[in-house]
Amino acid sequence: MNDDQNSMEILDQLDAGQIDASEAAHRLSEEGEQHKQKAEVPNLPKRWRNWWVIPFSIGFAMGVTGWGLSQLGGWWWVCAGPLMVLGAIAMILSVATYRSPWVHIRVKTGEDKWPRRIAISLPIPLSLTARILRWRGLFNGGLDETALDDLILALEGNLSTDEPIYIEVDEGGSGEHIEVYLG
Repeated sequence: MNDDQNSMEILDQLDAGQIDASEAAHRLSEEGEQHKQKAEVPNLPKRWRNWWVIPFSIGFAMGVTGWGLSQLGGWWWVCAGPLMVLGAIAMILSVATYRSPWVHIRVKTGEDKWPRRIAISLPIPLSLTARILRWRGLFNGGLDETALDDLILALEGNLSTDEPIYIEVDEGGSGEHIEVYLG
C-alpha cells in the first residue's frame, strides 16, 4: 500500500469516528517521518539564498534614476516622483522579505519548441502577509474570526532553508519534469 492510500485510510477512519484527531495526527506524523527518511531532498544552491538582492538592486536603480531625473528640473519631476516611490517600495519590500522563505519552481516542458524550461523564484513573505491580514481583519471584521494568519505563521515556523519542502513530479512518457522548493 502506498503512502497516499495510507493517508487516505487514516483520514477515512477519522471521518468515520473510529479514531480521534490526536491518534490520526500521530499516525500521519509517523507516516510522514517514514516518508521523510525515504525521500532525499537535493541541496538548494546557495546562490538562491541571496536572491532578495535582485529586487533591492532594481529598486535602488529606480530610486537613483528618479533622483537623476529630478535634478534636470522642469517637468521631469513627473517621471522622477513615481520612479523614486516605486524604487523605495521595492527596496522596503525586499529588505522586509530577505529572511523569508522562497518558492523556486523549475519546469521542463519536454517539448522541442520554446519554452523548454521555465524557472520562477519568488519570496513568500509569510510574516508580512500575516501582519497585513491581521491589520486588514481589524477593519474588515471577517478575518478576525478565521485562523488564516495563525496558519500562515505556523507555516513560516516550519519552513527553513536547511530543510525545504521539496515536491517533484516526473512524467516519464511525455518528458515533463516539475520541481518545487519551498524554503
